[in-house]
Amino acid sequence: MPSTEGIGERCCSTNTDMKIPNKKVIAKRLKDLPSGRWQYRCEINGKTRKHSPETTDKLIAVDRVKVWLEAEAAGNFDVASKITKKAPVKVMTISQILATYEKLSNVKSGTIKGYKCCLGIFCRENGISLSEPASKLTKKLAEAWLKKRKGNDDDEELQQQREDRAASILRQARSVFASDMLEHYELPESFDFTKVKPPAAQLKGFSPASDGRYARAWDYFYSIADSDPQLHIAFKLMAEYGLRNSEAARAKKHWLLANKFAAMITKTKSPRELPYQEDGDRELFLNHNPEGDYILRKHKTERRTDVWRRLNAQLKKLGFTGNKKAYELRKYFGSQVAQQTKSVWLAAEMLGNTPEVAKASYVGLLETPQFNIRKAVA
Repeated sequence: MPSTEGIGERCCSTNTDMKIPNKKVIAKRLKDLPSGRWQYRCEINGKTRKHSPETTDKLIAVDRVKVWLEAEAAGNFDVASKITKKAPVKVMTISQILATYEKLSNVKSGTIKGYKCCLGIFCRENGISLSEPASKLTKKLAEAWLKKRKGNDDDEELQQQREDRAASILRQARSVFASDMLEHYELPESFDFTKVKPPAAQLKGFSPASDGRYARAWDYFYSIADSDPQLHIAFKLMAEYGLRNSEAARAKKHWLLANKFAAMITKTKSPRELPYQEDGDRELFLNHNPEGDYILRKHKTERRTDVWRRLNAQLKKLGFTGNKKAYELRKYFGSQVAQQTKSVWLAAEMLGNTPEVAKASYVGLLETPQFNIRKAVA
């Protein structure tokens, strides 16, 4: 065997002539796996070799990969084999995944229930028991299920509806395996269910109705300001401040700043800063529920469910025909912000939406502005 004395990090044996990269290079070459672990690949003696240390810590993984490479380079194949040898893979069952998700996830309890329900639907329709290992969930299975759900009949509109519904179920089921949860699960390295990409939802532009429903709504709900102030304020929060009903139900009085309404609960990272629509709105909201922290009165069920059922029932009487009658008030709010400010971006800000969603909904309401670049430099 040739001597390896004095060659530093360049090590030779009867089978190997390789240079060991430093830790910085190793770190760059590490590939993250769905399980949260790291994998290093390289070519040794003309063959692709890989090593996946039993850790999710990248710095520790780098150290272990370096030890493995040194053993390979020095010809200590027994040592290298022991390092590379995988421990028996433990894979959690789907029911264990669901229990862990419910316990550790940071999303709202209602959202957790919805995601669990959708994963249950996916498993049931694919003949998978919740007691089976999570490795049964694969990208290939999900893609085949989407295709089957869509169908192949001649009714394209019906096909699109089925595809949208299936994609929605799959997106929510996949959310159980969000990136911040993977470290809590025991999954195989080949787990690829998270890589499936359901078709994006087709967003439709919003066109305000022209049958007078909005005028009737404003007249009616302002007429009951004294007789039913709870319903009046619920209407204002959604129609004049663009809050989702879930946000309005949780709206607290400390959101009512001196010169703006700061909606703290939102799908975007920062609060929405909404201008008061009338001079007395701040006092109206502050005084409606004097003994409580929330703007709306009474118990949680009233604030989150009952008042919105009453609102929807009254909107139906006033001529609102869509499935989400109260939600149309929020859409109308967004359309008016876009039209009055000539800014889809500002509509997105006020609604707490992404610019893409607001653009798809409201850009059709605006005329394309005319501009001439040459005039600016003339």
